[in-house]
Amino acid sequence: MATLLCLSDYPEELVQSWVAGLDVEVVIAARSAAITDLTEELRRAEVVIGDAARQFPLDAAAIAELHRCRLIMHPAVGLDGVIDPDAAAARGIRVRSAPGYNAEAVADWVVMAMLMLLREAVAAEQALRTDGWSRRPLGRELGALTVGIVGYGAIGRAVHQRLRGFGTEVLISDPRPAADTDAAQVELDELLRGSDVVTLHAPLTTSTRHLLDAGRLAQLRPGSVLVNAARGELVDERALATALAAGRPQAAALDVFTAEPLATDSPLRSLPNVYLSPHVAAGTEQARARVRALVGEVVRAELGEPAGG
Repeated sequence: MATLLCLSDYPEELVQSWVAGLDVEVVIAARSAAITDLTEELRRAEVVIGDAARQFPLDAAAIAELHRCRLIMHPAVGLDGVIDPDAAAARGIRVRSAPGYNAEAVADWVVMAMLMLLREAVAAEQALRTDGWSRRPLGRELGALTVGIVGYGAIGRAVHQRLRGFGTEVLISDPRPAADTDAAQVELDELLRGSDVVTLHAPLTTSTRHLLDAGRLAQLRPGSVLVNAARGELVDERALATALAAGRPQAAALDVFTAEPLATDSPLRSLPNVYLSPHVAAGTEQARARVRALVGEVVRAELGEPAGG
């Protein structure tokens, strides 16, 4: 009998449905446990479903306990901070993720965040509740501005597709030239200087950590806004807090942070020109259904169809 270890917080009946008719033992990790409590389960598992919530990171030490595993299926886009792919490769364990499943959901959130910042939606709503009916400063139309997209993968492309409906001018910056876009492709520094709105969609790697540091943040236009729904560590948070306090960028919308949950004493919490969101940009019913369907297909294909199935 094969063993399937699920580290994500999935209903047991859902995981059981993926292996119905197969000779497979399903083990669901208790949310009260730590990865170090799961040594026996790790040693038995032939397939592991990773933890999208990142409570159970599969670092080198955890992967060393995978004596029988041949596949780790991670139900999210990035592996950084949750799975050590080099350690897995050294043990001959394949690692798969779910790129693109959340592109539509995140792109929707990004455009929503842009509009909220440009029209000062949160401040207007709060003012109405506390001060009553009053005049507000004029906002800006998205179609009249230039948006810089940093990283032109599935999510960056989905954002661009939505911006076409607004008539927005778009700049993109990505190390890999895109042959199928009508947007101007420029270097990052040029994008920062030329954009009214900057949205980040790059993966987190050694070279992209703190991609926006104090020096690059200083290149942003006066009145610019920054949106980050990719990875918190793409931005130097301390430098960003300082820059926001100085009004450049004018505002930011952040769904991701260097450490999550966001610390209660983070300076970002006290800034009035920041829209904070608890890493929910990908959280839609449709995105969840897509990733669960993908995980189920991969797991069932790996563990094998029943005879005659």
